[in-house]
Amino acid sequence: MLTSSFLFAQGITEDMERAIWARGVTSWEILRKYPGEAAEVIGDSRSQKLLAAVAEAETARVNGDYAWFRKHWPEKSLWRLWKGFCAPEQVALVDIETTGRTPGYDNITVIGLANGVQEYAFVAGRPQANDQAIEEYLEAIKAYHLLITFNGVSFDVPFIEKHFAAQGYHVEQPHLDLIWPARSIGLSGGLKDMEKQVGIVREEDIADVRGAEAITLWGQWTQRNDRAAYDRLVTYCKADCTNLQPFAEHIYNRKWEECYGKHAQEIDLDATHGEQMTLF
Repeated sequence: MLTSSFLFAQGITEDMERAIWARGVTSWEILRKYPGEAAEVIGDSRSQKLLAAVAEAETARVNGDYAWFRKHWPEKSLWRLWKGFCAPEQVALVDIETTGRTPGYDNITVIGLANGVQEYAFVAGRPQANDQAIEEYLEAIKAYHLLITFNGVSFDVPFIEKHFAAQGYHVEQPHLDLIWPARSIGLSGGLKDMEKQVGIVREEDIADVRGAEAITLWGQWTQRNDRAAYDRLVTYCKADCTNLQPFAEHIYNRKWEECYGKHAQEIDLDATHGEQMTLF
């Protein structure tokens, strides 16, 4: 979907993008080969500007300039980066647990990070075996090119940036907050509610854990040295991260069909243009 997108170019509307797809121009490669097809529906001048914008995006992608996409890619179309933007293991699925809802007043207790292969927990205070100190998150996140959260724009990212303010940290990767495309396809409630709506099932021992209980578990660990509470909290946080992968996949497939599948036309333009050439 990434290289089928034209909406990021200035002046290109959803209707124009769909009209371009309907002409059989369904990728950046086809646009470069047959710019006249796009010009038929958006005009020569706009078509030339689109070619320039596509060339800029392609250069950024090839060069690994992922900050370009954070700056230029439309927020409502960030779901399109789920596939084809970077390698799957370079996608960071992130969730945090905290002592409350207010960045700067409340504190992060756990930052969970998954990449489809491994799961990590960066824990404040006294991380236990196989977990890492929360300060190590800053170095770990540098290996990733796309950030995925649920409600991260309002919650996770402000907390993380506030926690590491002294280090001058700001999220640099494009950030796909799944809550918005999820709501756009009719899902409702929080992450756990939406997971149930799409058929994602959690392990029984953490199936009913919510954010309020995560705060309690942290208190049991820090005040009573309750290792079972620590393990339950970390397991819960990691599940929030790992479940973002099938959840994002479900949303992507639904959005792809709604946005692209219903409008794009697969036309053999090579054959069509070849047949036209034989008329002359």
